Amino acid sequence: MHLTRLTLKHFRNHHDTSFDFGEGINVLLGDNGQGKTNVIEAISYLCLTKSFYAASDALVLSFGEPMFELEGTIQTDGGIARAVRVAYARETGEKVFAVNRSRVETFSSVIGMFPVVICSPEHTPITAGSPADRRKFIDLVISQSSAVYFKDLVEYRRVLRHRNTILAGARFEHGDTEAMLAPWDEQLVSLGASLTWRRKQFVEEFQSYITDAYHHLVGREEEPAIGYKPGTALGECRSAKDVEGLLRTELSEKAASERKLGISMVGPHRDEVPLTINALDLRKFASQGQHKTFLVALKLGEFFYLKERCDETPIVLLDDVFSELDEHRSRRLLDYVGEIHQTFITSTAPQLFEHLARSPRNKSFRIKDGAIDGADA
Repeated sequence: MHLTRLTLKHFRNHHDTSFDFGEGINVLLGDNGQGKTNVIEAISYLCLTKSFYAASDALVLSFGEPMFELEGTIQTDGGIARAVRVAYARETGEKVFAVNRSRVETFSSVIGMFPVVICSPEHTPITAGSPADRRKFIDLVISQSSAVYFKDLVEYRRVLRHRNTILAGARFEHGDTEAMLAPWDEQLVSLGASLTWRRKQFVEEFQSYITDAYHHLVGREEEPAIGYKPGTALGECRSAKDVEGLLRTELSEKAASERKLGISMVGPHRDEVPLTINALDLRKFASQGQHKTFLVALKLGEFFYLKERCDETPIVLLDDVFSELDEHRSRRLLDYVGEIHQTFITSTAPQLFEHLARSPRNKSFRIKDGAIDGADA
């Protein structure tokens, strides 16, 4: 799919800005703080119903304005134009998401409809942060390609919240905690096994995508790898049903510890996804450049993974990805994304993109004070 047009009204520092994009690489140039990333953020709203950057819709609303509005036209791979609108009102705190003027009541139903791959400094924790950051990454990738997984993930989080509430209360109140936990235990086991097994399959499938992308960027001197270390060791499990048995057994074994600590200690919310280069832990041994290269490889891998499994080809958003890449890796990345699909790039370095003007599929926009200061075909 392609995003052909985008309008931002009272969104961050953009009061009324419209873009007509090219089908290839679209470069947003300008100094820091001028509004380049805001455009990328607006596209994430159209595709995911929310920002990848801000925790609250109110934070992206221009100061003193009653509402923001985003409108975009997305051309599907089948040639159908879809008009997407997102609006948020400060007074009511209500957000509206509509496709072809038809309001979407359940935002979760949009996930996977307009697949998008986003790489920004906000995603640095995927390679350098906690296990939760890596779980979040693989959950989003799988969710955009599988509505069943996303539904199970949402339900698992609900079950986990209820279960943790009961466990926290059991530390201070007397009662039949076992009976209260029983129905939630069964749901945790069933949903947890499904998520665990799907994550295991995903990591096995995803390795080749990371390897191909990483080698395109730096050659074959370094070997990247992604692993899966579930909270419950899978041993000889051959199905999600086998995992259910392991989770049920571990719940029984850790019941006393859970009541003492007041938290759930069993389930996929405790999984780790280790990342390595040449079998060395990325977090301990990698340079900043290797971290950035690995992150970009993960995101390019995500693009090809989703392209093969979704009904639409994803849009790629690259926000400030060149700051920690040397010129060689930057050039290889540009050459790579120039061949795959519609890509949006923010940068403060126009010299990197001068050769892109040769293709009519590419466009560049100079952004200043939340407006287009100039556009080049």
